[in-house]
Amino acid sequence: MSYKRVILVDLAALGLRSDNESAQHNSDNDTLLTHVLNQSAESALPTFHKLGLFNVYFDSDEESDNPPIATYGLTRTRSIVNKACSGLREMFDCALSYRVSSVFEEVGKRTNSITISRFVSYLFSQEHSRHIQVGNDQDAFAVLKHQLEKNQAGFFYLQVPSLQTYAQENEFEDFTDALNDVDQYLNQVMEQLHDDDLLMVVSSRVGDNRSKDGFSTYKILPFMLYNQNLKAEHLLDKPFVCEVGGTVLAALGLQQDVISPKHNLLPNSEVIVD
Repeated sequence: MSYKRVILVDLAALGLRSDNESAQHNSDNDTLLTHVLNQSAESALPTFHKLGLFNVYFDSDEESDNPPIATYGLTRTRSIVNKACSGLREMFDCALSYRVSSVFEEVGKRTNSITISRFVSYLFSQEHSRHIQVGNDQDAFAVLKHQLEKNQAGFFYLQVPSLQTYAQENEFEDFTDALNDVDQYLNQVMEQLHDDDLLMVVSSRVGDNRSKDGFSTYKILPFMLYNQNLKAEHLLDKPFVCEVGGTVLAALGLQQDVISPKHNLLPNSEVIVD
């Protein structure tokens, strides 16, 4: 399968801890997100249901009338530095034979590399990538829609502005409302996809508000991959988050140009470059 475009939506905050007692005991699965999912009705967050987010965190051995249509699972982080950009660096840095580069730069040398986010130092320092600054989720997804209408190839990265803010402030209701809005926006993105597009929904944030550097309280991050021709399955092994960036490169036929990462998340799928 050849992919002309990779669209990556970074939810950026899905591992941030909820402010409760179990969080103080370093429980990996106790996050603001899991509390939202636990309290969601079956009809809530339909796009995230389709992408497998609920199945990532909860056992789903029973057959469902609406099984996920995406490949989904959890990745691990090596980072023990509690900074907002730590996850981005681990996810998108890549090694050349002579220096450290990034997925954004390596893609941008050859085709479109477009970043849509609030100002984030790591993202806005990337060469060869076009940066579009946005302040809210509605504007972010509107810009993404416009860029996908204009460009038929490349890497399109969107970091959702609101979720990280509400998670950091432990605003449960606002986080829930924002997640519902993002669910609707993601459905609109999926309706815009071409047959040779790969949609990736991930979360890059490493650490939580209260941990200190050197103590990694945050070890797992969700990922969801969708293309209508890609086999839907639950990847039970937990690869490292750097393989998200490896997947972008592999899907666009560029992974052989870097020293690392050499692995990606595309299951049983050979990517053929046109």
